[in-house]
Amino acid sequence: MKKTLINLTGVIFLLLTLNGCKKDDPTPDPVTPTVSVGKQITHFKTVTPAVMGVIDTINKKISIPVAAGTNVTSVTTDISLATGHTISPLSGVAQNFTNPVVYTVKCPNNTTTQWTVSVVSIGVTVDQDITQSVTWTSDKVYTINGDIEVSNNSILTIQPGTVIRFAANASLTVGYSGNATLIANGTAALPIVFTSNAIAPAAGAWEGLFFYDKTLNNTSLAYCNIQYAGSNSNYGAVNLIGCDIAINNSSVSNSASFGIATNYQNSKGGFVSFANNTISTTTKYGLTLDAHKAGTIGAGNTFTNSIGVLLSGDYRSSTSQTWRSLNVPYIIASEIDIDGALTIEAGTTFKFESTGWMAIGYYESTTFIADGGSAATPITFTSTAVSPAAGAWRGVAFYGFAQTNSKMNHCIIEYAGNNSTYGALDMNNDASIIFTNNIIRNSGSFGVNLDWDAGFQAFTNNTISGCANHVIVINTKHLPELGTPNVLTAAAGKGIEVSGDFQYTTPVIWKKQTCDFYVKGGEVDVDGMITIEAGSTFRFVNDSFFWFGYYASTKITAIGTSTNKITFTSASASPVAGSWKGLVFDENYTQTNSELNYCQFEYTGMQTKPAIYTGISFTVANTTISNFSTTHPALYKTGITVPSGTGNNFTWFGN
Repeated sequence: MKKTLINLTGVIFLLLTLNGCKKDDPTPDPVTPTVSVGKQITHFKTVTPAVMGVIDTINKKISIPVAAGTNVTSVTTDISLATGHTISPLSGVAQNFTNPVVYTVKCPNNTTTQWTVSVVSIGVTVDQDITQSVTWTSDKVYTINGDIEVSNNSILTIQPGTVIRFAANASLTVGYSGNATLIANGTAALPIVFTSNAIAPAAGAWEGLFFYDKTLNNTSLAYCNIQYAGSNSNYGAVNLIGCDIAINNSSVSNSASFGIATNYQNSKGGFVSFANNTISTTTKYGLTLDAHKAGTIGAGNTFTNSIGVLLSGDYRSSTSQTWRSLNVPYIIASEIDIDGALTIEAGTTFKFESTGWMAIGYYESTTFIADGGSAATPITFTSTAVSPAAGAWRGVAFYGFAQTNSKMNHCIIEYAGNNSTYGALDMNNDASIIFTNNIIRNSGSFGVNLDWDAGFQAFTNNTISGCANHVIVINTKHLPELGTPNVLTAAAGKGIEVSGDFQYTTPVIWKKQTCDFYVKGGEVDVDGMITIEAGSTFRFVNDSFFWFGYYASTKITAIGTSTNKITFTSASASPVAGSWKGLVFDENYTQTNSELNYCQFEYTGMQTKPAIYTGISFTVANTTISNFSTTHPALYKTGITVPSGTGNNFTWFGN
């Protein structure tokens, strides 16, 4: 149903300077200077109602404009005079202005001027729907009673400087039962005011402006001030229901509900343009908007004493859009799907309620660009909680339709991970994006969780900390995509979880990270040209181990230094000899130019397996094996040359 409008009383008028007294004698008095007639009275006001008089210095008349129906039988005046002048009747004395009252001003030279003061009713009461085009002019005050609708292909035009007042619970509705247009374009000097008719208005004094689906998109509000609306908590001071209109250089203030509320229907429910507006002091969100229309928010908008912009629905667009940075956050209460080309402006903040999260590229080809540009203007994804804790919301997820040029750079993802299955950043299907210079912190689950076929085009200079589970979960296939430098700070017993078999077709490097790798999944078969960087530590969960060179040509280069060894050990919190199985180098495809140098093996021997078993001869030097539970810590296949190398603390045995 359409909503009801309010009636407003009271008017604000301009003070006009008078041109006052003239001496009868053309010769100036040597003591008292000549004072023009207009300077006799500097202002003429009434106290109740509070109205500034309009002074006509030529005809010596003063008009007091009041709203229709105002009681003027006892009106107290407030009169200011030029120095040395007196007036009768006196200022501050109540007068009956039912008929004009004559005031006499006496000048310092004892000459007098008579002024006729009249009350002029300029109020227009609007209590019927508008079904024909009409213009509301600035020389009148319009008071709206009830719910007034503009329809029947009518155009309501409001002149700059016009004041429209609304009675309690009154409203103005456009385009509910028939096509209609509102043109309310004020100027910076002469804004159009939509306000309450209450003597001392407060937030919620009237209901608001309503624009329905039959509102034509040439409807425009410019330099409008919308005050004290929002009496219905389900609606805003301004409401767009299935229509797009222009709102620019306007203000919405003191709403007892939303500032601007929208309802997305038939691809409409947003803005033709929305720039340089101010929304202030709203009890609820400053703006509610469907994600499809978030890109219609233009530049120069300011929100003060307002919760933020509530986004709902999903974003699907065949054209590229940009979501602008605002001085308040976008609020997301539930799942929001992003499909299409979308750029997030640097400095933007998203706040998620407990059930909120963002799914990117699930249904359609999607390029998502969230580039903060620098550490000074990050894009932040965080919780709405006043005192957030890890796991306050779910997180950001990419899916298979996310394109490889999608990017997150200088972003912060914090307090996510409320589902133990997912990460603060979740990569699904074969999603692969650019992820650089980002911060993930305080996740109630993983920091980054990747499906077996998901990875990164780039992963450098990221910081991950405060995660309840592993900082990263990744398939062996994508392990080389973890670049450097990254600062990964893991909880005790956590790090980078690695699993899954893979055959690399080009040379790769497993780069050292600032936390350990945790290998799980039993036998993990890996083939290819693989270099393991010095200082890397691999911790094996239960019976997990690497089997190299079983399916394809494989060269393993694991060369540490005396102070920066490569470590293969157990993932157990209290490891003992025999906690895991060791490494296997298969004779089928392991290359003889493989090398282990300055490596250390700890706690091997599970199921009587050695720390190192090889079917070919390659160099193993400066390597130690400790806390093993088998008879022979290192075995080679009988019949091959004993592996070369010096500086080891063990002896090879043939098997």
